[in-house]
Amino acid sequence: MNKTITLSLLFAVIASSNAQTQVDIEKAVKFGKYDVAKTELYKLLKTEPNQGENFYYLGKIHLLQNNPDSAAFYFKNGLRATKNPAINNIGLGQLALNSGKEKEARSKFNGAQSNIKRNDISTYLLISQACLEANKPDISRATEFANKAINAQPNSVEATVMLGDIYLADKSSKLALSKYREALSLNPKSPLAMMKIATISTYNKDYATAVQKLNDVVKDYPDFEPAYKELAFANYLWNKEEKDSNKIANAAAAYSKYHQLIGESVDSDNNYADFLVKIKDFNALNEFSKARWKSRGENFPIYKYAAISAYENGNNEDAITFINKYFDVVENKESFKGVDYLYLGLSEIAQSKSKDGKFEKDGFEKGLANVKKGISVDSSIAEEMNSYALELFKKGNYEQAYYLFDLGTLDKQSPNYVYDTYYKGNCLFLTNDKPMFDNQLQKATEAFNEAIRVSPTTHEALLMNARAYRFIDTDASKVEMVKNYEAFTEALTNKKMLKDAEMKDALIESYMFIGVQNMNKDKAKAAQAFNKVLEFDSSHEYSLNALKKLNKK
Repeated sequence: MNKTITLSLLFAVIASSNAQTQVDIEKAVKFGKYDVAKTELYKLLKTEPNQGENFYYLGKIHLLQNNPDSAAFYFKNGLRATKNPAINNIGLGQLALNSGKEKEARSKFNGAQSNIKRNDISTYLLISQACLEANKPDISRATEFANKAINAQPNSVEATVMLGDIYLADKSSKLALSKYREALSLNPKSPLAMMKIATISTYNKDYATAVQKLNDVVKDYPDFEPAYKELAFANYLWNKEEKDSNKIANAAAAYSKYHQLIGESVDSDNNYADFLVKIKDFNALNEFSKARWKSRGENFPIYKYAAISAYENGNNEDAITFINKYFDVVENKESFKGVDYLYLGLSEIAQSKSKDGKFEKDGFEKGLANVKKGISVDSSIAEEMNSYALELFKKGNYEQAYYLFDLGTLDKQSPNYVYDTYYKGNCLFLTNDKPMFDNQLQKATEAFNEAIRVSPTTHEALLMNARAYRFIDTDASKVEMVKNYEAFTEALTNKKMLKDAEMKDALIESYMFIGVQNMNKDKAKAAQAFNKVLEFDSSHEYSLNALKKLNKK
């Protein structure tokens, strides 16, 4: 759910004497341009120091930016205002929820309702959103206050959408959809309701429908900014399911339009740059970073994006210089995102590599630790490990690749989980001549078996698992070897890949070892296997001799 929707919709409660300033602040908050909003609110604190709403929204913005101490400062000072101080209890209530202090939160929310006017739903919706945005969302309480808003104004599109958002956050997409449709029935021309209905398709991974519906929204309402952002992410997620450069191009175009409509600011520029990183358009990121560097001069966000573009464009020296500058100049260390640690770590890993292709141990481990930290901040980063690990794997840096693939397996929901696990086992198998661990081949089979457990028909994992068991060379491992070779041939049969030229040698290998292990156990099965080998290579000497021996017995 977009955390700023309700906040922006209700921003009009600020009793500003300057209507245009009010509109500017509302738009800035709505689109995450917190730098602009804070500048205007700081001005209002001087001209309207007794307005409690000004303190509340400053505190709320700091809360959204993960600055709880600053948020608390403004909420507490807002309680001392002479006009509408009670609204600040909502912010303090959310802080209490974040700290697990439910009784205190309830007390603060009760305090916020002390002076509610009849049919005024803004306070109810703000409390509902605060409950939903808490570190551990309070779905029950969020629902309670959303329903209070609906009872006060049964025809409110915003309140009905809020209840839909709560259902969606609670993973009840059917209930959410029903509320979004109800909101649309209340106002058939509501682009917000239309957009929300489309997001259900995105949630259900029906990206084709989501994109179609969102395109309809922007066609009918070309100035409705949030729809372009939703369209960008729907295309991005669709591309993850069905690799298609057109979808990435559409995602980039939609977000560019969104960025154009909401206007420039440091925050909006950073969000645009973050999206370029997400879709891996590093050439565009490089050009955008240069343009902002030229227009604004050196500033800490620029260092970050200059580092990312430098790394992804192969300039490791500049990457480490810029990312270190970024980490040095940012005062609020709590604000670092997972992606920040990711590129710090990747830059350090790249720097630790010498001209001969070897990695300096301390430098590599330092970089790896920062990548791990990035994943701890944002678990979705584990998904990104695949491409970086594959790059190392293809260059024969199996030990280093292993550690990155291992990080990739931390997120079992990642679409790359099966192949990250497979490659993790592969790295262990390929470094067994100089093992990193005790019982390394056994660890390799554990990785292959996990990949097979999740995806039983992954033929690559079945083949490598068979080979690993073959090299373990115990009676028990030989049984597992045959089982995996048989599963490999069955998988290729079902996939109609028996005639694939690239599979020929692997199939010969599989049938030959199946035959060898059955020579003294099951002569018919052994003969069948060796005959399979001859279907691929009629002059295969070992199989011909084995069949002669079997026929003599």
